[in-house]
Amino acid sequence: MRFRGTLVFCFPVLLLAGCSLYSDVSISPLNINPMQIDRGSDLQSMVNKSDYLRAIEFEPTIEARQRKSVVDLQALGNAELIAGRYDEARRHLRAAIDKEPFRETRAHIEWSLSQLEYLTNNYAASLDWAQAATAHGLTVKQWHQDYLAALSGVQIYRASGLASSQIAMRYSRPDVPRIEVRLNGHKTVSAVIDTGAVTSIASQRLADELSLRTLPGVRGTFYGLLGEPIPVEFALLDSVTVGDIVVENVPIAIMPDDKMQFVVNGRREFKLDFLLGANFLKEFRTDLDFARSVVTFKRLTPADRHPAPNQNLFIQSFRPFVRGTMNGHGWYVFVLDTGSEITFLNEKQIMNLPISQIAPRVHSALLQGLGGSQKRGGRIDDVEIGIDRWAGTFRSVPMYSSGEQENAAGIIGENFLKHFRVIIDYGRMRVDLVRGNSALVVPPPNALTATR
Repeated sequence: MRFRGTLVFCFPVLLLAGCSLYSDVSISPLNINPMQIDRGSDLQSMVNKSDYLRAIEFEPTIEARQRKSVVDLQALGNAELIAGRYDEARRHLRAAIDKEPFRETRAHIEWSLSQLEYLTNNYAASLDWAQAATAHGLTVKQWHQDYLAALSGVQIYRASGLASSQIAMRYSRPDVPRIEVRLNGHKTVSAVIDTGAVTSIASQRLADELSLRTLPGVRGTFYGLLGEPIPVEFALLDSVTVGDIVVENVPIAIMPDDKMQFVVNGRREFKLDFLLGANFLKEFRTDLDFARSVVTFKRLTPADRHPAPNQNLFIQSFRPFVRGTMNGHGWYVFVLDTGSEITFLNEKQIMNLPISQIAPRVHSALLQGLGGSQKRGGRIDDVEIGIDRWAGTFRSVPMYSSGEQENAAGIIGENFLKHFRVIIDYGRMRVDLVRGNSALVVPPPNALTATR
């Protein structure tokens, strides 16, 4: 896995118009044949094949070696970083730097450490490592460094109120989950729960109404569906109130109004003013109950943050990825995107996926992305995608251009997720899909075994 030098790509909110074909998904229990799991022969190939848990299992072997290699320490540290095992990742990545690797290798390790500190809300340390990576030749966008500098010393995501709160949820027309939140203590807005967005985003219209003060001198660029640049500014919300939970000092991006508009049901315009992105959602265990139209947010404490041995949730490029199978083969990782109506395949990965269809067919649906872009493209028919204990068999799956997510097999969207109660737990690093009236039972840690 090669880490790139900045958070610049934005791929939230994907809507499909003009075709009902892609709601045709059948659900069944997932059966995995261990012989169809493609495993690497060394640590780096395991990471490349998204077999992060198996890579982590080699930690005792690496630690026992009298002479540890930079390559193994870096690969192990990156696997632990992606798996959210930050203390272990920090230790192994720092040990790799202590080996005084070549300049380019050192820069990539430093960028990994910058991402680690970003994900643990240590922005000053993240900036230090980003500047070190830049000094050793890796391109880290200046606006990203300015963003880290502006938030250094700010106690972001300071939470108060109840430990958990249940809120009514809407998810139809368009089919993305939305809840009511209160901003800065007085403004109530409809917010999309969008795990596929790197950061929370507000429209310029909403930012003006709230008289938000932008972070001085911090202007960046996100990229839309077709790679078109979208100018953004950044600001800090005083508070976001979710049910009975108050979260103070919430960083957001501000996007032009015309970049947050869609057409649904043929002609009706859907204007989006606010979405809760992955930077906010990682502070919670989020339970989306589509059958009951409610979502429960539970604040995570340091004691809650212990990844399960059988985790299937990972973080890459600042977004959540879920590990799964395709047509019975694994492992593949998919962007977990509650802000996407539809499940997609990555057209840049088609040759690496276990599918029999030689060439994609053309679909008639209109794909719309945040930023105002629209496109039509190809589709692959009769695809089974497995997540957790369940498989979804899709009559057709459209494709998208991968952008920064070059190793993702695709995007898991609402046409699959809405069949379940979806528990996204950044503490245990698990996505659990609960079907029907069955309850989620979390065994004690010593009863969990790694998925092999």
